[in-house]
Amino acid sequence: MNQSINRTETLMYKFTYAGLIVLALGIFTSVSATALSHILLFAPGIYFALRFIKNRDFKLSSHWWAMFFLFIVSIFSVLMNWSDMPSPMKNIIKTKYFLIALLSSFSFHYFKENYLTDKRIKVLIHLFLLSTSVATISGLIGLWSGFNPLKFKAACHATRACGLYGMYMTYGYGISMFMVLLTGVIVYRKRFSKWVNPRYLYIAWAINFVGLILSFARGGWIGFFCAVPFLFLNQHVKKVIGLFFIGIAFTGIAYVSSDTVQNMITKRSESNKQRLAFFETAYMAFRERPLFGYGYRNFEPNVKKLKRRYDIGWPEFGGHAHNNALEHLASTGALGFIGFILFCLLWLKNSYKEPILFAFVMSFCLSGLFQYTFGDGENLFFILGIFSFF
Repeated sequence: MNQSINRTETLMYKFTYAGLIVLALGIFTSVSATALSHILLFAPGIYFALRFIKNRDFKLSSHWWAMFFLFIVSIFSVLMNWSDMPSPMKNIIKTKYFLIALLSSFSFHYFKENYLTDKRIKVLIHLFLLSTSVATISGLIGLWSGFNPLKFKAACHATRACGLYGMYMTYGYGISMFMVLLTGVIVYRKRFSKWVNPRYLYIAWAINFVGLILSFARGGWIGFFCAVPFLFLNQHVKKVIGLFFIGIAFTGIAYVSSDTVQNMITKRSESNKQRLAFFETAYMAFRERPLFGYGYRNFEPNVKKLKRRYDIGWPEFGGHAHNNALEHLASTGALGFIGFILFCLLWLKNSYKEPILFAFVMSFCLSGLFQYTFGDGENLFFILGIFSFF
């Protein structure tokens, strides 16, 4: 390889590292700043994808191909509904999250092989822990005082932690998946001891656990407490069973001792029924357009119309399907639904031997039963960042 190519490759590694730094700093602090990572990662993604095509020096995973299939179907779903959408090109542009994730898989592979050092790993881990904890602390101050100091505005909700996000649901589900990763790093801390002091892990865990609990995101709680036992799946099946029942016991204690938790589980029946109405609406959208659905990210603009057409409850309330699989069923049809389910199942299968990653994917799958995390920009940066890097 000649000198000019070496310089180009080094530059691409630097862009990749910069993109990872932006992700570490911005995932829980600023979605607009995190968008810079797409700019930084695009050129390296193209460069290393071409290198892979030329050399074929590693094998793409089956869940990478499932993601690629979902990306293609998402574009076709828009093309098939082009005349019914006000701005179809905008919907196609929104598939960029998938495209960047697919391309970044190539740059991250070569980056880890040739440029990722212990020092750079330390920087990324510490930045991620610090930025996430600072975001949570700012959100907790906002919850207790009514004013979020880092956002310089009122807290996004009077009784639920939001971090630095504008929506408590986004924060609750995102911090849930982060906590699964962080818990895994603590459980297997000996593997990470050369990169991070366990004391920092414990401090970050305590801060963000408070944020998770006070977000009062039921699906986020489920995603965390049900996924953590899988950290031990490969070693101690009894521990998995034990932790599962501990999680049930914790939920029972929280229910008995907290009026807020009781309200979440039993008294928010109206919210539960509204969510079921969204599920039903998604199914009716699929029945109308079974192959490609209403078009990627085009279900939400049609929800009110669909509810009125089929006499579904709360026709005045619009929104997404509040479920990853059903959202794809409605917006990308049977093909997109199959692609998404395959992606989840294959990612679980391929990560089985790595317990931290397996538990993270399990958390993503479980919490995604109650919220459209795979279309929420902040959460999507996080989920696809993990997908690409590993």
